[in-house]
Amino acid sequence: MRIDIFFFSALFSFGFLVVVLEFVRSKKLKEQYSLLWLLIGGIMIVLALWRELLNKVASLLGIYYAPSLLFMVGILFSFALILHYSVIISRLHTQNVRLAQEVGVLNKKVEDLSNRVNGRKSFENDFVDPV
Repeated sequence: MRIDIFFFSALFSFGFLVVVLEFVRSKKLKEQYSLLWLLIGGIMIVLALWRELLNKVASLLGIYYAPSLLFMVGILFSFALILHYSVIISRLHTQNVRLAQEVGVLNKKVEDLSNRVNGRKSFENDFVDPV
């Protein structure tokens, strides 16, 4: 029995959707991010099962081997997803730096208040530059 590329693509896409739904169910993947994955899985299933649509879109794009359109869609989606996650990582990095700075300031304030309560003098304010 010969497995054709369209059947394999549809089977893989369906398995992919099942895995994404399981990740959402087990709270390993947030719903907002799962929408992107579910969308691409659905598009891949539709293109794999509806051969006429795949052939028509491939010919409109000048692609001679229609199944390669499935790979192109997957690769373009991967690029878009990587860009999306890069934006999220950049935002989280900025928030992380800001929070670290705030924690440092708060630690200094707690230390100063603790020194005041214990009657110790802060040496930072009395520092005289020898120059």
